[in-house]
Amino acid sequence: MKRSEIDAAIERAIGNAEKFGVALPKWADWHPRQFDSTTDGIRHQKLGWKVVDFGAGDFPNCGLVIFALCSPIADDCGAPATRPKTVGGRDYPVTGFSRKYLFVQAGQTEPHHFHRQKARKEVTVVAGAPVRFELAWADGDTTLSDKDVDVQVDGIWHHLPAGGSIVVAAGETITLPGELSHIISVPEGGEDTIMLETSTANNDKSDNIFPFMTPTSAPVAEDVKARYQLLDEHGATV
Repeated sequence: MKRSEIDAAIERAIGNAEKFGVALPKWADWHPRQFDSTTDGIRHQKLGWKVVDFGAGDFPNCGLVIFALCSPIADDCGAPATRPKTVGGRDYPVTGFSRKYLFVQAGQTEPHHFHRQKARKEVTVVAGAPVRFELAWADGDTTLSDKDVDVQVDGIWHHLPAGGSIVVAAGETITLPGELSHIISVPEGGEDTIMLETSTANNDKSDNIFPFMTPTSAPVAEDVKARYQLLDEHGATV
């Protein structure tokens, strides 16, 4: 993606947070130069913005914006620490969960994916348009099962056929076991959506499994100076 596209997506997410009254941390709109040694905890825990198009090159239709609020300290391979760790002279406890906002624009879809290490996640539609979740159990890395799906929304069980879908409205929470593969989509022509995902900790580098595609990433096309700090672009402080 172009840097200008990434910045525009984050600016739109911040605008939606303001529109819907969702408070973000004070550093959410900081320029990269505002992050210094006093914010090393943000850098080490990889908090903040990530803009994803899954390598499809079609962000308006396939993508989302992530804002990580809480993440475990991880090793160089992305695996979450299983014991307290000292980084940069500071002690970090074991964190067994992560939390992030998901900003999805009207008309966008997140492709079928599931997890094995991330045993469970709770996704709350905080504000905006209702979200459609299409669900099927994983059957290996590249196929889905024809087994029926039972899923909870606000603790209420719903029975669906394999590949069936359920719509989750603002204020509702869907519980997704790790191996329940899902497509997330927001209808065209309406409002954008903000969701809050709380999940068990996992290795984001290896535990996002897409049965029908292999997401790719490419260097950002630097057509403008970066306006916002991405979580995977924090530089070392001095």
